[in-house]
Amino acid sequence: VRKVIALDLSQGYPSERLARDIFVFSYFGAGINFADIALLKYGNIRDGRVQYVRKKTGKPINFLLTEEMRNIIVKYQQRGQTDEDYIFPILDRRVHRTEQQRYDRTHKVLTNTNRWLRKIGQRVGIEHLTTYVARHTFATVLKRSGVNIAIISESLGHSDLSTTQIYLDSFENSQIDAAMQNLLWKKIEGAIHCWIVPSKRYKNRLLNYSNS
Repeated sequence: VRKVIALDLSQGYPSERLARDIFVFSYFGAGINFADIALLKYGNIRDGRVQYVRKKTGKPINFLLTEEMRNIIVKYQQRGQTDEDYIFPILDRRVHRTEQQRYDRTHKVLTNTNRWLRKIGQRVGIEHLTTYVARHTFATVLKRSGVNIAIISESLGHSDLSTTQIYLDSFENSQIDAAMQNLLWKKIEGAIHCWIVPSKRYKNRLLNYSNS
């Protein structure tokens, strides 16, 4: 993940930079998937938090807006935007009015995004880099840090036991926020491709959260 973030794309295509931004946003954004990223509106940002209803499960999601995510949002801000405008340049509320139009557009951009991510992955030595890898990595980092699986399930918005083995209805936002602090890439030591092993100090801290 650090390699993806550090890669210089200043001379690349806008769609390539967008692909990287979506990947990073997903990783720091509790593993939010592409469909939900596409549907995110400025109205979903409230009091320094991201609040939305997951499209796949209809489950409400609420997590801390990190500095990394905020910086990405600023890149795509336009003058005169309203709470009803989409954050990322994937959908346009004036153009994509129907469910089918939104689906078709989202599918098209996802395909293009994953194509760029695979190219980015080749440059940094990560095979098969996709938007799903960001979501999987988020969950893997927390799991390897000793975070309770139920907390991971809650933060990912899973709705059944088979998805993450243990499912509970809700957790305090503070528990999820505390666990997410371990995602800050400056605080993570070592990486094997996209599977990151956090430092012992942060692992112990998260073990305390998981036991609370």
